[in-house]
Amino acid sequence: MTRPGRHMRRLLCAVACAWALPAQGAGAPACPAPIRMTAEAAAPVTLRFVGDVVLANAQAMKTIPKEWEPLYFAAMARYLRGADASIGNLEGTLTDHGVSTKLSSAEGGSFAFRSPPHYAGVLRDAGFTAMNLANNHADDFGPTGRADTVKALREAGLLAAGLKGQVGVLEIKSLKVAVLGFGFFPEQDRVQDLDNTRRLVRQARAQADVVVVTFHSGATGTAALRHSDAEEEQRGESRGNAVAFARAAVDSGADIVVGHGPHVLRAIECYRGRPIFYSLGNFIGVGGLSTRGPAALTAIAGVQLDERGRLRGIEFLSGVFDQNRIPHPDGRDFAAHLVNWTGAHPRYQGAFLRVPADPATLPAFEQWFAPIRPAAEADLAGNPSPR
Repeated sequence: MTRPGRHMRRLLCAVACAWALPAQGAGAPACPAPIRMTAEAAAPVTLRFVGDVVLANAQAMKTIPKEWEPLYFAAMARYLRGADASIGNLEGTLTDHGVSTKLSSAEGGSFAFRSPPHYAGVLRDAGFTAMNLANNHADDFGPTGRADTVKALREAGLLAAGLKGQVGVLEIKSLKVAVLGFGFFPEQDRVQDLDNTRRLVRQARAQADVVVVTFHSGATGTAALRHSDAEEEQRGESRGNAVAFARAAVDSGADIVVGHGPHVLRAIECYRGRPIFYSLGNFIGVGGLSTRGPAALTAIAGVQLDERGRLRGIEFLSGVFDQNRIPHPDGRDFAAHLVNWTGAHPRYQGAFLRVPADPATLPAFEQWFAPIRPAAEADLAGNPSPR
């Protein structure tokens, strides 16, 4: 069999790279075309990521049956365990400390998310390796709740990422993988502070073969499906510019950037050959996350690396909540269709990746999405138009 000529090779490359829309100018590195995730990883090293993990709130913690615990991740655990490391955002605390710093939702305040410390073992058994703690619920039960959470995770053998000024490092086969977590509160490394972001990423780059940056940021809800290259606010609270933050992280040496916080899925950008998952939405919401509209769609994203830590593949698995806010794989691929829609209707210039989605289910998705679409197409409240 003869090798294809130069022109044929260029044509084949063009076809293979067609998943990524052109973005940062001529000569910008392309990302691998995303593939459908399988339970067992095929690459030398595979890392997988999910969004917000909420297992209880201060009230529900008292009534959730013990027999639920093995059910939380039962449908998704084989994908988490199939990776060499799986990382999520722990939206809340692992503590028996009962004094919250927040008002209850019934009093007009926010939910206070609290799970018993032994839930760290539930996370470990589900396949998680590290949990980000840089988010707006990590201090729901004050310094005691935060310290209890870190202690519980470490005792279960999980990395507690997102501690201010700290670089977490996972030893994965022959690789050192640094994990940094950022939020939008002063007690955390803030997405608004780009100088500090650059400094920490460079510090991590010097310590590790692979740098993962996970961040909690953005407005929330259906109107936040499409984000701008601009500052976002939620109820007057600054939540940073996700695009400026993520690109600054990559420019400083990050290999993978993973976002969460909007409680909905967002587009996936290929920037300088590095994937930016702007939001993986909710992953499990037993403690009270919404199951309405796009908030009920979830996903697991992954990257495949070679022995030297170089990106060789991007994976995606669509998921959906059941009535108990527990995630399951979704054969309809609604999450994939939604991510592709956000990437096809961006608010700023970038190279957005398309993930595998069954074309036969697109009409059903469009019917489901029709009543949601007007809100998704509206401008984010309080945010300027994209530049």
